[in-house]
Amino acid sequence: MAEKSTQRYPQNNNLNEKLIASIDNGIIILNDELKILYFNKWLELHTSIKEGDIIGETIDSVFTNINARTLQRKVKTALRMGTPTFYTASVTKYLIPIKIDQINISNFKHMRQDVSVIPFDLKQQYVALIISDQTNMTNIHNQLTFNIKKINELNLELLKERKTIDQRVILTKIDTRHHITDISLAYLELLDMKKGDMLKSNYFDTQRLRISQELKEKIFDYMQRKEVLKYEEISLSSTGKEICLLNTLVPEYDKSANHIGFIIFGENITSAKLVQEHQTKLLENSRTAAMGEMISMIAHQWRQPLSVINTVVATLKIKKALNILNDEIIDESYIKIENTITYLSETIDDFRNFFKHNKELKTFTIAHLLQKSTQLLKAEIEVLNIDYEEDIDINIEITSYQNELIQTIINILKNSIDAFKEINTENQKISIKAYEEIAHIIIEIEDNAGGIPQEILSKVFEPYFSTKSKNGTGLGLYVCKTIIQEHLKGRITMKSKNDHTLTLIELPKILQNSVAV
Repeated sequence: MAEKSTQRYPQNNNLNEKLIASIDNGIIILNDELKILYFNKWLELHTSIKEGDIIGETIDSVFTNINARTLQRKVKTALRMGTPTFYTASVTKYLIPIKIDQINISNFKHMRQDVSVIPFDLKQQYVALIISDQTNMTNIHNQLTFNIKKINELNLELLKERKTIDQRVILTKIDTRHHITDISLAYLELLDMKKGDMLKSNYFDTQRLRISQELKEKIFDYMQRKEVLKYEEISLSSTGKEICLLNTLVPEYDKSANHIGFIIFGENITSAKLVQEHQTKLLENSRTAAMGEMISMIAHQWRQPLSVINTVVATLKIKKALNILNDEIIDESYIKIENTITYLSETIDDFRNFFKHNKELKTFTIAHLLQKSTQLLKAEIEVLNIDYEEDIDINIEITSYQNELIQTIINILKNSIDAFKEINTENQKISIKAYEEIAHIIIEIEDNAGGIPQEILSKVFEPYFSTKSKNGTGLGLYVCKTIIQEHLKGRITMKSKNDHTLTLIELPKILQNSVAV
């Protein structure tokens, strides 16, 4: 076996071992035949190869990935010219394979390197390879390249979509003096106007815009503070048609962060407003119909107490005629009459409170809710001999709109009562169950009044659909659904099986402030 060469570059004053060891780069000294004469500690640490094991070996025999012909050319050029030559990370990627699996943020398996080939000793024909870690820089460069490419793609998409956006988005730009500087095609088409007629005109032109003085002052205030504001406006088209918009006012700034005006994004809510107005009218109609029914209920409710008063008065007259009337009898009679009058007064109060447009959130118990809901229905329930049961925790509380919820319960119970009137059945029963479920209150109302056919069960909450044979408006359950889902942010469903119908109401325990109709 041939003896392995162990020649290495001699240390002298020109090569300070301590200085080289402290450099945070790889250093290899080669001769013109690419034999390794020096391999520093940095490389030993990163390659796990000891210098003593490779001294005298050619670098391409140790690191087989190296293209010896290319490196030989670089070395000879550096020695001939007396100036450095270079490898770069973008071209060669790496000279010495150093794994960097431990670097999580890297996109590479091996360290990316820049390599300088420096003529080190022209007489001895030695060069020094200075290897620097360019992995992070390469990562950053690649990421920037990717981001720039992505931005260019997005800009291209934005340019493609600009026309589409102009046709679909209701948008107005105004300067700091409230003059219109730009307006989208979508808004112009909505107003049936031309862009030239709108530009430079004042946004607050009273002939086109209908907003209250109070709202205008609020908009000015937010403009002064350069804050975002949502508000509703009514704009008039060229034909005088009213268009309801839900606007978002946003401050606009130029590239130098100077405030130059405002952008107003609009959402056409005209149709939604018409639907809301229609629902409001239906609710009012339902309340009016309910008022007539309740007057009838009060008439039933008052028969017994009025009979009690009449009986007490008749008894007093008879006892007076018989001369057996005394103070004790008079006092007892007064108390009975007063209690009965109080009951009649409470009935009227319940009736009046029910029809108040009360939009105030209240906290009340489910027990109190059901007591108020059934107060005016008791007489009818008793006349029809309906077994009424409640299974509730008297301590369960809810924060909601009480009157709207009472109206819903009464509508559902009245439906059950009316259904019993149309069938001949024994053991008539209405049961109400209420319980808590995490953040919700569940109310179940069940009757055995004949059930609802499956083919029409899905339609019961539609407006003007009625299951009653006569005198049905078809608004009762529709109103219930509107109140529960739109105003009370809950859910109402109905199931029917055999002769039983179950209405399930799910409500939030605490309703966040909203507008009740």
